[in-house]
Amino acid sequence: MSVQNLNSKKLNVGIVGAGPAGSLMAYLLARLGHHVYLIERRHQTDRKVCGEYLCPKGVELLEQMNLFQQVGSIFEPLHGMVLVSPLDVSIPAYFPTPSGSERGLSVNRQLFDQKLLDLALENGVDYLNDTTVTKVFQAPEGDWTVETDSGSFRFNVLIAADGRQSKIGHQLGHIKEINTKRAALHCYLPRKTARGNRMGEMHIFANESYCGLDPISDDEVNFSIVCNSERLKKEKPIHIINEAIRNSKRLNAMFDPADEKTEIRIVTCLKNHNDFVAGNNLAYIGDAAGFIDPLTGEGIYNALLSSKILADCLSHEPDVAGALSLYKKTKRKLSFQKTLLNHFFQFLIRRTTLVNLTASFLQKSQSRANHFIGIIGDIHSPAKGLWKMLFNFEGNQ
Repeated sequence: MSVQNLNSKKLNVGIVGAGPAGSLMAYLLARLGHHVYLIERRHQTDRKVCGEYLCPKGVELLEQMNLFQQVGSIFEPLHGMVLVSPLDVSIPAYFPTPSGSERGLSVNRQLFDQKLLDLALENGVDYLNDTTVTKVFQAPEGDWTVETDSGSFRFNVLIAADGRQSKIGHQLGHIKEINTKRAALHCYLPRKTARGNRMGEMHIFANESYCGLDPISDDEVNFSIVCNSERLKKEKPIHIINEAIRNSKRLNAMFDPADEKTEIRIVTCLKNHNDFVAGNNLAYIGDAAGFIDPLTGEGIYNALLSSKILADCLSHEPDVAGALSLYKKTKRKLSFQKTLLNHFFQFLIRRTTLVNLTASFLQKSQSRANHFIGIIGDIHSPAKGLWKMLFNFEGNQ
């Protein structure tokens, strides 16, 4: 297999998927001088089943790349999250600020994705929308052929940014879906009254489900519930949502019950595993590189971060093989930390007594609560966040 020397030869790169990961990747590689094709099956960008939340580290990442003004400045800030226990104890928690940005963002995914796509197009990326990939295969010399319903294309490097159900990952046998028996229900609800502080919310219920709220605008709240998928065999999605609203004093004060006209979207596979990640002139980014239950995750940030890491590896390493090896090593390290954190929180939310004890512990110190949300919001590593919660909770730093 031939090896491309990144210092002497520009690459012909194919990227499949024009979400945040794919569009940012296309922009970054085009800026490095590579010839980039961006292939997208949709005709245009749209809103997706997503919390539509960009954590402070994601805002900081946009600022580091000098992209905040172009991509993030039109969106409303989030200054923290209100944590609500099964006993309806509400704990406001503000993002700790050891460095960088102290606010997250509520983003409309359609607008956010379009802004990133526009950046790519402005920098000379060839965009093939309304184009479905049907097959990919690698030639002996290392190049990839991508067959689509619009024709066949050949690339030195192929990057899969086609989401958690990656068609490329499934075809090549790199992605393994894991049934967590959890389902995410998603809709948009109007508030009863004018908005309060710019805070997201996380509600944990006694039935092992949880709810995330993200105030997108004055009259629109992104409302998501993750519950046992078995409930969908017996209950309508609208009944699950309205039961949560009815049984929570805080939610009942914020929302009227959802009506039959409310559009509810459902995602049932909340975890996949990709052991391959990168190699053989192929790399996965965003959710295609691995996806876990979104309680502790922040999908938009992870999408942007994986693209930035891969672009940096391709920029600094002398050849593609070395760049992909470094990317794989870095991505695995980050994924390992996030997976451990996810397992911890999934263990926690299934034990109501433990959740209520944790709420009592956090309620005694504002700094404790802030550092806890710092772990969830990717500001602290799990180890650092837990250390600050337990032994350094007097200060916000």
